[in-house]
Amino acid sequence: MPKKEWKKTHVIYWSDELNDDFDQIGLSRPPVPENYHYLRKNPVNRFFSAILFYGIAQPILSLILIFMGVKVKGRKNLKPVRKMGCYIYSNHVAYCDAFKIQAFLFPFKRTNIIGYSDSLSMPFVKHLCRALGYLPLPDKKDIHNARKMIESLDYYINRNQNILIFPEAHIWPYYTKIRNFKWGSFAYPARTQSPVVPIVTTFRKVWYSKKPRQTILIGTPIFPKLGFSEADNKMFLYNATLEQMKKMADSVDQYEYIKYIKKD
Repeated sequence: MPKKEWKKTHVIYWSDELNDDFDQIGLSRPPVPENYHYLRKNPVNRFFSAILFYGIAQPILSLILIFMGVKVKGRKNLKPVRKMGCYIYSNHVAYCDAFKIQAFLFPFKRTNIIGYSDSLSMPFVKHLCRALGYLPLPDKKDIHNARKMIESLDYYINRNQNILIFPEAHIWPYYTKIRNFKWGSFAYPARTQSPVVPIVTTFRKVWYSKKPRQTILIGTPIFPKLGFSEADNKMFLYNATLEQMKKMADSVDQYEYIKYIKKD
């Protein structure tokens, strides 16, 4: 369904929970270059990256989010993972999801973002996104870059940085439920024995706007089980995360700005 149509009717008809994408901006997804640098090790690059994030992006984005009425609940749940690297799993309901979590929830801790390679199609933006910690997913057949990306995940986690993942993969604007998602990405925290933090963006009605405002709910960290194999921990983390995210989404009375209807 074209975006201009559902914007008029506020109704979206969907058929494939895993693959339907209702907020595409038309960018291509080029292959990740063979010489792409997933790691930010160069001291000069790291210095300017820190200046860009902490000195410019983080304060500006935080002010914008406050102006937009974004609220956060459950910050106390982050206490057990403040001094360690963790994997963050969030629902995907808006373009700003990635930088919203990066700047608003972890202002003093770098959070790297795994996502599609869309940003590589924009000459200037691709450098900006890389400096802010964006990690483009390589093609499934691109073993070389896949290996480099996994090495970078280990590198950042071991330096107590976070990794943000949107397991639903595609944006469903203003969606109030949690879609079922695949378990593949949970291999990352399972192999490094890293904790997982579920995060859910919900929507509340406000008197001063037709559009709802966002409330971010932070869940309880989930730690891999000692004695479990890597494969068993992958499935444990997947099931526990999906269950907690669904409970969080259902725990509040959300405002359904866009109605989603499954096609017969």
